[in-house]
Amino acid sequence: MVEASIQINGRWGLNGHESARLAVSAARFASDIVCMANGRSVNGKDVMSVMSLRVRRGTLVRILITGPDEIAALEALSAVLHAQVSS
Repeated sequence: MVEASIQINGRWGLNGHESARLAVSAARFASDIVCMANGRSVNGKDVMSVMSLRVRRGTLVRILITGPDEIAALEALSAVLHAQVSS
């Protein structure tokens, strides 16, 4: 299991478009991916679940990944969230 915590600092937080980018990226991997924020845990591969976290600017998002390609998945998802942070 690997994990990362990333603070979302983009103007609109993790909006619908960014949630979709995260979920589509996560779906490419065989590993189980859980996103946590605001006291909730959801399947990181499901767009609607990620959107339901209601991540606003300044929120800390924690990603937990377990599986055969967990390192590659963590790198890819961290890159997606960091790209959002700079928007």
